[in-house]
Amino acid sequence: MKKLVLFGDSIRMGYEPEVREILKDEWEVYGPPENGRFSAYTLNSIRFWVNDMPEADVVHFNCGLWDMGDDNGFGRPFTRPAEYKENLELIIRVIRKHYPEAKIAMATTTPTRDRDQQIIREYNEILKRVAEEQHIPVDDLYTLFAGKEDRYLSSDNLHFTKEGFRYAAEHVAGFVENLMK
Repeated sequence: MKKLVLFGDSIRMGYEPEVREILKDEWEVYGPPENGRFSAYTLNSIRFWVNDMPEADVVHFNCGLWDMGDDNGFGRPFTRPAEYKENLELIIRVIRKHYPEAKIAMATTTPTRDRDQQIIREYNEILKRVAEEQHIPVDDLYTLFAGKEDRYLSSDNLHFTKEGFRYAAEHVAGFVENLMK
């Protein structure tokens, strides 16, 4: 069986069980039992999470929406763009350290209804530049859901409905399987 490790925020936590179900005949799927929150939190926490996970064939991760959140009402993102870029680069280094043989994929932040989409697109562009520099494929979940918010977003305007999480899981499972071809 191939092994997939998923790191990320609550969106990952929502689609992870569905990914596990979709891939159950060919993959073992692992993820931490907690939300990866913002990039610095994920960066710090990977060293603890890996203790409960095996070697991986693929590590798929996302961080972003928490980074973009207004920092305690100061009118600026919690994680500034340069820091976000550096955190992503360090996350990749740490993943490569713990999973030297694994393929790595980075996922973009999904659209919401509660904030300006421009900041999400800007941070996703940072992620895409880092991925390109690091030769890592991008799983573009933002584009997957853009324009479909009314269909897939729940009433909290951030997370998906059950149908939305299933849609994300089908996409992520297919993306991961294609990495191994």
